[in-house]
Amino acid sequence: MHIGGIDWQTLTQRQWHPVQLEHNLHRLKLAAPLAPPVNLLHIWMFWGRPAQSANEALWLQGIILAHAGMLLFFGLLALAAWWLDRRPQRLRLRQACITVGILGTLGFAALISSVDQLVTSNITPLLVGCTLVALVFLHRPLAALLLFATTLGLFIWAIGQTQSDPALLLSNRVNGLSICAIAMALAWSQWHHFVKIQSQQQRLETQQALLEQQNARLSYLAEHDPLSGLLNRRAFGEIVTHELLRAERNQQPLCLLMLDLDHFKQINDQYGHPLGDRVIRQTAALLASLVRASDSLARIGGEEFVLLLPDCDLQQGRQVAELLRQNVEQQLRRVDGLELALTVSIGLVAIAAGQACSYERLYAASDRALYQAKHSGRNRVAGVPLN
Repeated sequence: MHIGGIDWQTLTQRQWHPVQLEHNLHRLKLAAPLAPPVNLLHIWMFWGRPAQSANEALWLQGIILAHAGMLLFFGLLALAAWWLDRRPQRLRLRQACITVGILGTLGFAALISSVDQLVTSNITPLLVGCTLVALVFLHRPLAALLLFATTLGLFIWAIGQTQSDPALLLSNRVNGLSICAIAMALAWSQWHHFVKIQSQQQRLETQQALLEQQNARLSYLAEHDPLSGLLNRRAFGEIVTHELLRAERNQQPLCLLMLDLDHFKQINDQYGHPLGDRVIRQTAALLASLVRASDSLARIGGEEFVLLLPDCDLQQGRQVAELLRQNVEQQLRRVDGLELALTVSIGLVAIAAGQACSYERLYAASDRALYQAKHSGRNRVAGVPLN
């Protein structure tokens, strides 16, 4: 609902309460220690001042007692705010401290303004107190309405105890109403600005989170094959180049396996590409479940996969290749209820410990080994050391 350009549903929502609480406690921690020196100054200025009348004597006594009470009150409040600032888990105590601080400030403002009526019609303390509370602290609109309405009621009653002139009494009550109304408007304006800033901040954080998710997604897509979820050709090439240098430096062997599903084109031609895609995904999942965390598995196009085995010699590489071949033959015999009898041919190439080699040379050798496996009858492993 909008009234006067203000979205009251937004302004009264409680979602900003934690931020509001933190803001108010921080302001209280800063403001409360400033009050005791001011109270001491007032006590010093009024202490020992000779009274010219009974009303003035009562006024001096009331002012000194009020400021002495405020001195003690704000001193304890400053200590409490400092203590609670270090204990964020004390939510109820934090809220209680802020509430007591606000009510105490307004109560003292109404009290001193009423005491002043013994010698003057001035109600400046009420104006100062209401303005400070409206500007320093954040109040939800309904809370601000209740707070300043209560302050006005207290002031109207208290001033009736000290102001005997009917005209001045009416004038000051009307002025008190104006002060509380202005303070309430200031509090609403403060809250509206606070909600606007917090909403903008929340939108920025949401947009930032979405941007980070999109960047992560784009980074993933840049390095992974979208169908199988495995590394793509470019990312795999970078990993192999790095691993070749590391293997040479650490004097470790390394194997590269190139895998190709046998007669895959016939599956696409006979059953369609959707089934072919499911075959690719299931093959990728099976292969990924059989390799080590230190190995790198990629799909480099169509039905071709490559597997890098760091710290693995020719004999170990052949064992891994046979394990993969057997699992494909056994576990991918049926796909989606269809008897496909999938098999895989694997070309294996190994480099000896400390042997220098480029990715292009290693890739070409594994491709030749795969060609040999295909032309030797398929569903087999062909592997040789790199010369």
